[in-house]
Amino acid sequence: MGTQPEPKEVADHLIVTIADHIGDGHKVITGLNSHVPLLAVAVAKIIQGKRVSLYTVAEAFDPDLESVKLKPSTGDAALAENATVLPMIEAFDLVQKGEIDVMFLGPVQIDEETNINLSVIGSYQRPKVRLPGGAASAFIVPLVKRVYFWRTKHTPRDLVKRVDFVTATARLSRNEVYLFTNLCVFNYDRGTAKWVLKSRHPWADPDQIRTNTGFEYVTQDDRVTRSPNQEERELIRALDPNDLRLRAFM
Repeated sequence: MGTQPEPKEVADHLIVTIADHIGDGHKVITGLNSHVPLLAVAVAKIIQGKRVSLYTVAEAFDPDLESVKLKPSTGDAALAENATVLPMIEAFDLVQKGEIDVMFLGPVQIDEETNINLSVIGSYQRPKVRLPGGAASAFIVPLVKRVYFWRTKHTPRDLVKRVDFVTATARLSRNEVYLFTNLCVFNYDRGTAKWVLKSRHPWADPDQIRTNTGFEYVTQDDRVTRSPNQEERELIRALDPNDLRLRAFM
């Protein structure tokens, strides 16, 4: 089993891995506490030169990311200072029309059928932990072209056979579903109804991934994700000088 590097290295690696999966011309929505996806969009736009339209929960459309200094919440209204203000209801209309390419979500639990949990741990009537809730995730997840789930802790408690509560699901949709974690990248194969291990990070070996995954999945190729280059690292640090992205990895 490889030794997992320090949180900063893991965070930056996950950010560029996600950036590599954002396509040229994609319309993307990010939500609350989404420092990692927001920085991934910045890398995709500024370093990789992709044309990406960004809709944020702060109601800032296409903010000037080069001038951004991340706040504790990615829902902070300051994000709209160098952007067009676009009410989220307008973004929801685009979702319903099938015009949004990527939605990012960081659920607490994800299971073998693409069900996610943002509601409770334990029974709904007597929960061990009550979570923030799904907001509009039940509406958005089945309708966007691609759902990008991300988790910074890859354990059998996070990636489970069956979630404690189904907040939202892509199970009955036809869209693409990806799962990015601190160990690897999965893609959901609708033909087999199985998650497929697409690539792993350099510090994660196949046995470690399998031991820490609570559902069955398929392995096709033993691909390893690339490490961030110096330009990408410098941009991430410039936009996040207070290392707020690391809070999700602690």
